[in-house]
Order: sequence, then C-alpha cells, then structure tokens
Amino acid sequence: MINVLVFPCGSEIGLEIHAALKFCKDVRLFGAASVSDHGEYVYARYAQIDAHVNGAGLAGELNRLSDHWRIDIILPAHDSVMLRLAELRDQLIAKVATPKLAIAQICRNKNLTYDAFDASFIPSRVVGFAQHYPIFAKPAVGQGSNGVERIDAPTRHAELIASGIEYVFAEYLPGRECTVDCLSDRQGKLLHLAPRERIRVKAGISVRTRPVPVDDEIRGIAEAIAARLSIRGAWFFQIKVDVEGRHKLLEIAPRISGSMGLSRCMGVNFSLLTLYAYLDRDFAVLEQQYPIEMDRALQSRFKLGIEYHRVYLDLDDTLIVNGRVNTVIVTLLYQWAAASIPVVLVTRHNREPRATLEAFRLHSGLFSEVVHIRDESCKSAVIDPFVPSIFIDDAYRERLDVARTHGIPVFDVDAAEQLLEWHS
Repeated sequence: MINVLVFPCGSEIGLEIHAALKFCKDVRLFGAASVSDHGEYVYARYAQIDAHVNGAGLAGELNRLSDHWRIDIILPAHDSVMLRLAELRDQLIAKVATPKLAIAQICRNKNLTYDAFDASFIPSRVVGFAQHYPIFAKPAVGQGSNGVERIDAPTRHAELIASGIEYVFAEYLPGRECTVDCLSDRQGKLLHLAPRERIRVKAGISVRTRPVPVDDEIRGIAEAIAARLSIRGAWFFQIKVDVEGRHKLLEIAPRISGSMGLSRCMGVNFSLLTLYAYLDRDFAVLEQQYPIEMDRALQSRFKLGIEYHRVYLDLDDTLIVNGRVNTVIVTLLYQWAAASIPVVLVTRHNREPRATLEAFRLHSGLFSEVVHIRDESCKSAVIDPFVPSIFIDDAYRERLDVARTHGIPVFDVDAAEQLLEWHS
C-alpha cells in the first residue's frame, strides 16, 4: 500500500488527484491544507495544518503528518507548493514528487524558462518598449491567467514596467491555445503526450477541453523540453499559435494539471503513473484515441449536522421517476447498505412493490422492510419514533405530516443529493 499525502488537497489539482487515485487498490489517500478548503469534503483522511507555504513551520508540519500517517510520498497540488517542496526536499522525511530544485526554479519563472531554451518555439521577448503593439504581458511568476493581458499602447506598457512586478513581455500570439499533458518514466524519458485545446477558460483553468492531434511540431517541442529538464512523471506545457501559424511556448509546469482527467478517462492515469515514476517503478502507457470532450463546472458537496440510523423512502416519483431509476437514490441505497443503515420502503404503489423493484432490476435486499400502504393511513404511522431517522418523499403532504408528527428531517427528491458521502 502506498500512503500518499496531497498538499494542498482542495485545489483543482488536488481534487483531480483525488478523483484519479480514490479507487486505486494499492493507494491510500491523505489530504492536507493550510486553509479550510474543499478537500475537507472529499478526503476521508484530512488535516488542516498551521503553516503557510512559505512559512518556517511547513517542513515540521508535513513531517508530523508524514510520521503520524506513515506517508510514503507527497504530491504537490499547487505551483508555489511544488517549488517550496523542492526547496525542502532534504528536510522532509517522506519522498516528494517534485523535480530537482534547479528545474523547479526554471519552471516557476517564465523568464528563466525562456532563458533555458535556444529554440524557435520560444516567443520573441520585448526589451524596453515595443516597436509595434499589441504585445503580450504575463507575470513571470504566476499561474493560470492571473495578471495576463494584451498591451495595445506604450502607456500601459510603461505602467506595468513601473509596477515592481517581474513580467514577461513578448510577441502577441493570436492563435489557438493548447495544453500538452506529458508523461515521462522514472529516468525522465518522454513516454506519452496528449495535446488538448483550451476551448473555455475560467480563472485560468481549462474548464472545456478536447484532444487535438499530435503533430511533428508539438512532438518536437515536447521532446526538447523532456531532454532539457528530465522531469519524472506528469508534467505539461502550454503553447499558443503565432501570426505565422507556429506554436510558441507559454509555460511549463512539472506537476499534475487539473484537467488531466480528460486523459484519465481515456485510460492514462497521470496521477498514479507519477507515483510509479517517483517510486522508481517501471510502467507502460496504453494510448487510446476516440472523440471526447470534457467540460467542468462547480459541484456542490455538503456537510450535514444530522445523525440518523434509519431511512424511510418512497417508491413512486422518488426511487422511480418518469419510468426510470433515480440514480442518486440508488447510489444512496448502496451507501446506506455499506454503512449498515436500514432503509424502509414505504409506498402506496398500485402494484406489488417487489414486482416493480424486480422489473427495474432493483434488489429487494436493499431494504430492511417494504411497507405497502393500501388504505388512506398516513406514512407517519409506520415510522418508529424511538430511532433517529430521515424521510424522503416527493409528496409535500407526506413530508409535512411526517415533519409535524415526528419532527425528523424530511427531504424532497431534489434535496437528496446533500446526503451523498464523497469522502474516500
């Protein structure tokens, strides 16, 4: 079993790592963060530490967790954390999935990145004022699209020069922007690359993306970066097309990206294979190609202050809706079965309920009891008042009666999602 600590676990990168590794049989996930974040809602083993990424106490806090949880390897889930862990490598008792410090520093600063390559794919940088505008400006140290802008006049250019922030000023690239997700073996040899178009970007994150073909130009850039930097495991670079149709490099990051889930769904688990690379294991990549597009949006997860030991559930328009099984409720049924929480099916169904369950391929063993009401008696009459319970029914009249009679939490079908348990 590989004990993996993800830090900070609530970033988009940390959430992708969780999605990629939560079902891996030989991985046990742990999450940590220095501020309260979404990782608390998905990592079953979670801790909030009292240390800032650049603070003096970070190594001590990570070592404390590593010792307590017997951590084998730490996966950084933020660009600044990646660099900081590379700096602290010799002070940490667990292995860290970061490149050598010199490589991490090159990747963290875009001016250093461009200085590291003498190649045609490096965009032309502007020293002083440009002869022609527009040009492109981006903070040398940053992530996503933070601080990025097109400069159309020397007045704005002068403001950025005087800002005290180190910028990259370069030729303006008007064409398509792509991220190229790459995977290298334990020696840093490039094994796989997967370019994808950044169709829609929000807060610097590619929230809609789809694969694009690997051409000789993209492959040449990937091979040049791999040869120069020898990064293990997952890494990526971003490119944009110039006015002449050639790809130019924007940045390189020696870490997992938040949208590597696209490749994961096509059979390449970058997070898992990164673990193997840093743990000196050999592996191969099974490449698949078929049309696919990924779109991401905010997802709600909930923390409830409700304790319950029994569930009362309706059948019609709750478990079965418009002639189809409600997959959220079915997920909950298996969740409750795993937690040994009995579920009582309470229904006024016009047929034999077990026959309907069988017709929809629902096993009656998911229920501790099936109560078939054939008269006008209230569903509240079958609820045990001495067991902490919840009640789920699409009918307002039924929910109102149960709430008034027993004072227990009641849920309509649309509210059942808050009961889902995401921790793993």
